[in-house]
This record gives sequence, C-alpha cells and structure tokens, in this order.
Amino acid sequence: MAISVLVAGDIAFREAIAAALGREYTLVETESVTSAADALLASKPAVAFVDLRGESPAGSAICRRIKGAASTRLLPVVAFAEPGEDRTVAALDDGADHVLPFPPPRAELHARIRSALRNRLATERLEDASQVIFALANAVEAKDAYTEGHTERVGALAVEAGRLAGLDEEICEALRQGGVLHDIGKIGIPNEIINKAGRLTDKERIVMNKHPIIGERICEPLKSLRHLLPIIRWHHERLDGSGYPDGLKGQQFPVPAQILQLADIYDAITTDRPYHRARTRANAVEFLHGEANKGWRDHELVKLIGWAADTLNLGRTRDEDIPPPPAPIGQWRTE
Repeated sequence: MAISVLVAGDIAFREAIAAALGREYTLVETESVTSAADALLASKPAVAFVDLRGESPAGSAICRRIKGAASTRLLPVVAFAEPGEDRTVAALDDGADHVLPFPPPRAELHARIRSALRNRLATERLEDASQVIFALANAVEAKDAYTEGHTERVGALAVEAGRLAGLDEEICEALRQGGVLHDIGKIGIPNEIINKAGRLTDKERIVMNKHPIIGERICEPLKSLRHLLPIIRWHHERLDGSGYPDGLKGQQFPVPAQILQLADIYDAITTDRPYHRARTRANAVEFLHGEANKGWRDHELVKLIGWAADTLNLGRTRDEDIPPPPAPIGQWRTE
C-alpha cells in the first residue's frame, strides 16, 4: 500500500515537494486548515511537510491543528522556514518537529519519511500493547456480573466532572482511560473477595487493598499509559491521609485522582451490588457530602459529580425505581 505524505502550502511549494519525492509516495495536498483536517482524517499520512515561509498564517494554523488534536499529535511535522534563528524558533513553537531550508533537499526528505515510518511502527506496537491492557481491564469487569458497564460509566462521569472543573482535554482523556483501567489490579484479587456479600475480614481487606498497586505495576511498563499511574494508584486515597496505599494528605492527592475516585464511588453506590442495594442519585450525593464532612472528600468536587450525574442522567431519581436487592444487604463498600 502506498505511503501517504501530507503536503501543506501553495501550489509552488507542493510542486517542489512532489518533484523532490518522485512517485514513491501518495501526496495529499492541502493549503487550508479545513482541508488539512479532512485530509488527515481520510489519508492517515506518515509525515506532514508544511510551508511556513511568507506571511500567510495557514501553515502555522495547520501545524497547531495537527499537534493540538489527540488523534494526530504524534504525526511528525517537517516545516520549511526562511533562514534565521527567529524563524526556526517560531516554527518549533508552532509545533514543527523539524525545520528545513527551502528548496527541499531530496535526500533529507526521504530520510525524514523513513524515520517517520519507523516511529509509526513503534507507536503502533505500543498501541497494540495498550489494547492488551484495556482487554485485561474488561476481563476484570467480566469477573463480576454486577459491575457490567461500571468502568464506562465511571469514565464518562469523571470526564464530565473534569470539564466542569475546568480541566483541559488531555487530562479529561486521562480520566476516561482511567475510568477503564483504575481497577485493573483486581485481576490479581480472588473472586471470592471481590464478590463477597457483606463485610470483608481484616485479612481480606489487606488483600483487596493491594489492587491499586497491582494495577500500577501492570500499566507501568507501557510509556503510553504512564500518565494514568497516579489515577490508578491513588483512587482510594483520602484527603485526611487515612486512605490507601500511600496515605496521601490534602494537596498531595491530585485533583484528577479525586474526581475519578468520586465517580467510582458514585457509580458503585447507585448500582446494585452483591453487598448493597442501589442508592438514588440525591442520596448518593448526600452520602458523598457525608464523607466530605469526615475530611475524606472535597465538597466542591462532590457538587461537580452531582451536576455531572444530572447531565448524564446517571443514577435513579426515585426509590421506587430501584428493584429489590439481589442479595442480602451488607456494609456499604466502594472498593
């Protein structure tokens, strides 16, 4: 299959790049941000060559569009700028990975494409490994029939609360992924503990409390998942230092991990489990405020979770909508 290369610039620039590359590649030509966005979606190029010479802002906008979108930020961008340190710095600030002079040196163009292909192969291998981890997370959820859909709901609720909190899209995406992976460590916890109806013994509690550390160890080898490690490790901490595994206090407990934790607890207590009956939406928020009164949670973040749940319509609004419990009611558990 032919390798696609995005070429962004005026007609003279595009013709010069085409002449230098020959017929070895499929050129996807564009000169505006709108057409570049469409081309990126349709062709999935290996590299982008962008003209930043002259006064037109289009090249800068295309660079920023590529590097600002999660789906294309890893695409290598080779920019062509006029001579001078200021021009080079400006191109790098726009998002260029490399800056070359114009007219384009043929040998270096081909070398940049070969380098981009090697990087893409390495990235795809990492993505394949990441998919294995996400599949493991789904396997954890499948161990418990009562938690079907839990991770998806937790991720959606955490993302909505994160946006209400003003977190940027990169952190919100981490919350979505964290929703799926936060309990992956439970793959190392026996089923009889996970599904136990009622109170855990002290020994069982020690075993259960290891799942954040197990989850961190599973995900740590993959660089693409390392930004999720604080969420995975710390989603059972408490603001007063009484949580686990590290006893974080106050500002040591990152806000994204707090939001994920609250979303996790909210979904746990608004759905039926073997060890408790579901709470209504209002009762769940009241429960979380009660935990905030103990110094465990943040009242303002609890409010955001409540608003996010309303927005997403997560949780029943009336007691009569809640069916009888599927098993004897035990203690309220949110692990």
